[in-house]
Amino acid sequence: MFKRHLASLRHAAEAKRRAAAKKGKGDRRQTYITEDNWEGLLEQHGRSRAGFKVQADSPDAATSDAPAEREFDAIVMSVATGRCRVFRGGEEIDCVVPSEIGVLQKSVLTVGDRVAVSGEGESWRIDAIAPRRSILARPDPLHRHRQRLIAANIDVVIHVVSVKAPPLRPRLIDRFMIAIQRGEAQPALCVNKIDLIDDAEREEVLAQLQPYRELDVPVVACSVKSGEGIDELRDLVRGRTAALVGHSGVGKSSILNAIDRSLGLAVGDLNRKRGTGRHTTTASTLYDFGEETYLIDTPGIREFGLWDLDRDTLRDYFPEFAEPSEECRFTDCTHVHEPHCEVKDAVARGELNSARYDTYARLYNDLA
Repeated sequence: MFKRHLASLRHAAEAKRRAAAKKGKGDRRQTYITEDNWEGLLEQHGRSRAGFKVQADSPDAATSDAPAEREFDAIVMSVATGRCRVFRGGEEIDCVVPSEIGVLQKSVLTVGDRVAVSGEGESWRIDAIAPRRSILARPDPLHRHRQRLIAANIDVVIHVVSVKAPPLRPRLIDRFMIAIQRGEAQPALCVNKIDLIDDAEREEVLAQLQPYRELDVPVVACSVKSGEGIDELRDLVRGRTAALVGHSGVGKSSILNAIDRSLGLAVGDLNRKRGTGRHTTTASTLYDFGEETYLIDTPGIREFGLWDLDRDTLRDYFPEFAEPSEECRFTDCTHVHEPHCEVKDAVARGELNSARYDTYARLYNDLA
């Protein structure tokens, strides 16, 4: 269901683009990010959900940056102030980030970006950033009108949750699912530390996650201690670019260490007072696992805001509402306050998951 719904969103977006073209809005071509055009593209990017697949305003706007003239043969592994590390031709290279991009690089450049670089020896620099096929982002805490990029060009985003220390948080799962769906990557759930609970608790926890299985989201029960689920995770990410995301302390770095013990990533203990995780990973980092497999470790997130979301589009990210909503009395039913709402009735009958609906209603009210 999730994949079908995502495909429908893409078809709808493509239909809108074709309709816009027919209205005489001119020849639109993809533009690549360079020192000369980054500021104008960033302004457009702040209003776009599709990353830097930015459309040019005139036929000549992209002529100097056509795909044939750029070789995006490097992938960003990590980003620091004014610099980034890229993987190119089997080598890791340290690159300078041009100051024009570096000023707002958390909104412009991220791990997983495909970039064009130039230089030789010890002196390399980023020249341009290719359009992205997917992103994971959240609002910038300091500038809410901008998005802060977490990773780009990811095939699958694995939301790692734990059953204890820290406890499972279904509402945070729903927020991540929305962000992943909007960014056009495949979501997956990894339930870590499954060894900390008995069989009865395990059954209860996995029952809470059944609604996601029904949306075609893979759910992997995992234990770094016992090794359960590690092979399944290896199969899930093989030959793909995957990002591990989630609450601080759920064990993302430990899982990466279990997948490849040669990594030796630092892992942290929980904060004993709050029972929350410590931010052992402070910035997103991409690791090459060979055979076209790249895994991205991301910093722990205790709260996850949603960027550029509004009430009109919120329901699109709860695809299980689509079928019952056809029976609602009002065609524009919000499924929150109207009478004769089949979505609310289905929740009351137990046909739709009440926790998922509760997340929807809370988000709807927050978006006032």
